[in-house]
Amino acid sequence: MSTRGGRPANRSLARLHALRGVFGAAAAREKLALLRTCDRSRWRRARDVRAFHDELLFIAAFPDTRVLHGAACRALDRFGRIVRALPAPERDALGDSGLAGTATEHTFMYGIARWLARTGEQVRFAWTRERDAERLDPLLRLTLTAAELDRFDSGEVGTRAWIEEASRDVRGGSVPWLLGIGPQGHDVLSDTVWSSDYDEAEAPLRWSLGDSAHSTSRNRVRTSPTRVRTGFRAVGADPVAMLRAPLPGIERLRGTEAARWHDASVAAIAARTREVFPTIYANPDEIYRCPLGEGAALCVLGVAPDDRSVLEANYGYVMFSNGVPIGYGGVTTLGAQANTGANLFESFRKSEAAFLFAQSLRAFRTLFGTARFVVNPYQFGQGNEEAIASGAYWFYDRLGFRPATRAARTLAARERARIAADRTHRSSRRTLLALARGDMLLELGGGTTPLLPEDLLVRIGARVTSTLAGIPAGGRETEIDAHARRLLTRCTGERRGLRATERLGARLLVPVLLAIEPAIARWRAADRRALWRLVQLKGARQERGFARAAAEMPRFWQAVGEAARPGR
Repeated sequence: MSTRGGRPANRSLARLHALRGVFGAAAAREKLALLRTCDRSRWRRARDVRAFHDELLFIAAFPDTRVLHGAACRALDRFGRIVRALPAPERDALGDSGLAGTATEHTFMYGIARWLARTGEQVRFAWTRERDAERLDPLLRLTLTAAELDRFDSGEVGTRAWIEEASRDVRGGSVPWLLGIGPQGHDVLSDTVWSSDYDEAEAPLRWSLGDSAHSTSRNRVRTSPTRVRTGFRAVGADPVAMLRAPLPGIERLRGTEAARWHDASVAAIAARTREVFPTIYANPDEIYRCPLGEGAALCVLGVAPDDRSVLEANYGYVMFSNGVPIGYGGVTTLGAQANTGANLFESFRKSEAAFLFAQSLRAFRTLFGTARFVVNPYQFGQGNEEAIASGAYWFYDRLGFRPATRAARTLAARERARIAADRTHRSSRRTLLALARGDMLLELGGGTTPLLPEDLLVRIGARVTSTLAGIPAGGRETEIDAHARRLLTRCTGERRGLRATERLGARLLVPVLLAIEPAIARWRAADRRALWRLVQLKGARQERGFARAAAEMPRFWQAVGEAARPGR
């Protein structure tokens, strides 16, 4: 309940929620009056505060008028006062919500922990036992001077006390001290060791959000002008035709603009304790903004070069509307196909989720030349009760996705017919679980790469291990470098060392090329040159070129598939 009317305030909140998706002058006036009533109320329950916060976010993302948008944003900017006015038990109940005025305790991965420290957030270690803190000892040993080592090993001082003592004069305390002295990315091996040691320690952090600009309340990319809505958009009768059309206006962001969108994207998932690897470890040279119309935009973030996969191209995305983050996810290309899924933040239910995800797929196809989208069963029900409860299968079905197996396609067709005959019909939990036993596919046509199996990467990894089995562990890098120069000559006819743009691509791809070398020997010269171009693109500043080129090389994927076949 709230004071200042109690039940009337809750009725105002319920009415505000009921007006989601209702637009027009009369609706806008009513929403503004309801918003002001709720904003003046003194709330006493955490669940009501959370619900009001959701309505403010929704209006900020999808406003009827600029006046309403401004009122919602101002209320969000000072939302911490509402949280701080709650009774202590109710305030504590909002822990881990990401709202202004709350605190989040979570074991953040290294990339987010370092981002929190870099951006000046109030964060500290939240150990409850000394032996938990001691899991950081392998990492701390990378920082100890010889003069400190004897004392550290003596047991005279515990790990927690030593960290506090060592970080005493550092602004922000122990977390900025520890993560601020980590490697700066110049040494790949040491950076890998550093982040691995930190993640292995599973160090719990307490993030006190206060009035942070990175809280879910205040995290927005300031954009202009504000786009107001007169309604929500629908996908249409032929979503596949829409997806095939290139999405205009995609731009690669640079400098401070790229950093601004990256920070907003990381904050959107960090405040909700979500993790998407390429979003966290993004390549500042590969951040794209894709306009989705009506003030909506998709921020697509390529993973940092040193974190690239071998055969896939890995991207994160965060969806925005009027600068407010409304959803997130990832898209991973493998040849002409891409694995993805839709994840709308709960605050934005009852909006135009299907249309925005369809536009996102259109952006991915435009960026990467994707001919086939794959959605794994978790997204629509396997081991995901929330997806079962929401009937997520039908969200993808309406966009043109169909089951990969014949049995599931038959079941889906039968269920689709029942829904068409009776609009009140709802699929049973048993039916939805049966539909979630395998992937869903969306075929857009134009691709020449066959459907690549989920375990391809595992099996080609086994083949590479077999290929390199005769090389001593300490000599692998040197041997692979020599093979790279030899393959360069075989593919291009050039006799030279590797260029800077080729070194990373060769480190990743050459072990696979060695596994398929017998097949390469039978290729035409033009195909071999295209193969080496793939190596160059894998190591380029942006990985998008690799994704597009890989989508157009069926011969390469056929060779990889044959090499990865069991028994080879």
